[in-house]
Amino acid sequence: MVDTPAPYIPHSAGDLITAEDWNAMQVDVRQDIATQIATSIANVKDVAHATNADTLDGKNLADLTQAILDQVFAQLPKRTGYMRVFCNLRLHADKIIPHNLKAYPVTDLYQLDYFEVVCAKGEKTEDAVAEWVLFYLYHADERRLRIPPHTDAIDIETDPKFRILWKTLIDYFKEQGLLDYDDNTTLDDLEVDFWRAMFKSPPNDEFDPDSYCHSPWFEKCCGEKRTVGELTKHGDFDDIYLKVKPQKTINFPSGTGFPTPDPDAGATAEPTNVRVSQLDLDTVALRLLEPPIYPASLGPAPTEKTPIVPLPEGYKDRLPVMLLLKV
Repeated sequence: MVDTPAPYIPHSAGDLITAEDWNAMQVDVRQDIATQIATSIANVKDVAHATNADTLDGKNLADLTQAILDQVFAQLPKRTGYMRVFCNLRLHADKIIPHNLKAYPVTDLYQLDYFEVVCAKGEKTEDAVAEWVLFYLYHADERRLRIPPHTDAIDIETDPKFRILWKTLIDYFKEQGLLDYDDNTTLDDLEVDFWRAMFKSPPNDEFDPDSYCHSPWFEKCCGEKRTVGELTKHGDFDDIYLKVKPQKTINFPSGTGFPTPDPDAGATAEPTNVRVSQLDLDTVALRLLEPPIYPASLGPAPTEKTPIVPLPEGYKDRLPVMLLLKV
């Protein structure tokens, strides 16, 4: 049985309700309501949505902490300062590189090695040629390629492999505002924008068009005007690679145990005869002091092998390098 609540201020029939009584009753009502609300809240052990109150968007404290750390680590290379520059050094000429890092950066220099590939020059197989290049776009299935009627194969992928997932590079260039693409972008248009971002964005040097090319698979897709969306749908977009061979040796002065040339490694020492100058806190300079050393294998192919297009005249007076700067 529910108890009948007692009146705030008891009165009998006919009693006069004064202003004091009326004001006192309002105070009592407010206090009673506040007391009941406080009691109700104190008695609540859980509410429907509060079971997830210790998470944010489904993530607990550990998940949120890790997400924040991941973002911080992703920004560290940008905040600490990093730059990669492709240079085509010319003999006895300074290459001035403004980096604007506001410090003397740690510099590391790698020679870009030439390597033999099959460059597509048209949609027909017989249009392909063997060339020495510095940069090459190809599909993962094209590990070895032949140019009919020759039977010898050219190894596109070697052991160890030199390759970079192409999507990683174009996404980086997109982030830097050097190119833009979406699912409707055709492969041929994206390739043009990619080479422009690689070589025509200062302080990178422009390279001779003969120093880079793409494979027969790439040529076929370009001719068919295949889009990024189509390639992604069929799983091919994640199988496109850029091959480039940056290498360096730890060199010894002549006469103090200079290493015996490795017949499988190409040049004995690389890069050679390059001076790096820290001009100020925002600028470095590279200078090729003497002609570079190239392996003898860069000459014409043996008569029984697939003919290879010779390197352009004057290549021995230039040295392609990759410069890394870090603070």
